[in-house]
Amino acid sequence: MQHAGELAGLATSALWVVSSLAFAAAGRKIGATQLNLLRSLLACVILLGLQRYFKGNPWPSIGANRTWFLAVSGLLGLAIGDQFLFAGYVLVGPRTTTLLMTLAPATAAILSWIVFGQSMSWQAILGMAITLIGVLWVAAESPHAASAINPSQQRKGVLFGAAAAACQGIGMVLASNALRGDVDAMSAQTVRMSAGAAGIIVIALVVSRMRQSKPIVPALTPSDLSSQLPTNLQPAIIALQSNRRLINQPVIVAIIIGTLTGPILGVWCSLSALQKLDVGIATTLMSLVPVMILPFSKWIEGRWPTPRAILGAIIAVVGVVILATAAHA
Repeated sequence: MQHAGELAGLATSALWVVSSLAFAAAGRKIGATQLNLLRSLLACVILLGLQRYFKGNPWPSIGANRTWFLAVSGLLGLAIGDQFLFAGYVLVGPRTTTLLMTLAPATAAILSWIVFGQSMSWQAILGMAITLIGVLWVAAESPHAASAINPSQQRKGVLFGAAAAACQGIGMVLASNALRGDVDAMSAQTVRMSAGAAGIIVIALVVSRMRQSKPIVPALTPSDLSSQLPTNLQPAIIALQSNRRLINQPVIVAIIIGTLTGPILGVWCSLSALQKLDVGIATTLMSLVPVMILPFSKWIEGRWPTPRAILGAIIAVVGVVILATAAHA
């Protein structure tokens, strides 16, 4: 099919816009940790099922060395990185957070230069500088008077978004090292998502322990809890019943939509684009999320983005384009 690679790249950005909106909606209801846990487990089950159906074996046979690189990439990018990403969605919304994620390619380029000794041209440095200027210009903008985001919340959300970009960039470098040679996309993503799911289970347990160690404001009256239950189980029961009320049908639908359009279809389209196009062109087409998401700002934030936010997003994407095409200039 003519222009299949270009269509796959554009589809990647469009799918990631839908995924960002869906996960942001779900994250505001149930929080970043629970969202990441449910998303990872659902995606892991789907990928293992697809691997079993298409390959005849639920676990990929790609060698220990590649599995190790992909597993660490999944832990950093999908468990830790997406934990920061979803927290950013909750704090400052998907528009600002996806803009901050444009720093991921620059992080990957710098790490490849430091660790693997890959050369970095002046064009690549210029692209990173332009991206950074665009991101910082938007991030430094004071919250709108009508916005529900306060300055402290914005600072924390920006830090979480930048941390997510750093983790994603490192994960990209590790994954690219493992994808050299004959490795199919489905097998690679199955390993990454499985490792990410294992990592977020540990994160969820740690977060749960931390919450239980804090004073709890009971969501239920004492009569709601059985007097026969041990005292140390009561916080877990309160949290479970509270989460049960939060995980309603709209949240479940949002998580399913986000999972299908993000780590399943989105990643598949991205890898398809990388197989059919130059890396620079593919990366450019996949970096349009901050611009594509702008028309939805009225719905997300209740107001249109400021001219500064629009211009900053365009500048950041232009920087990514310059960086992505540097090796092919």
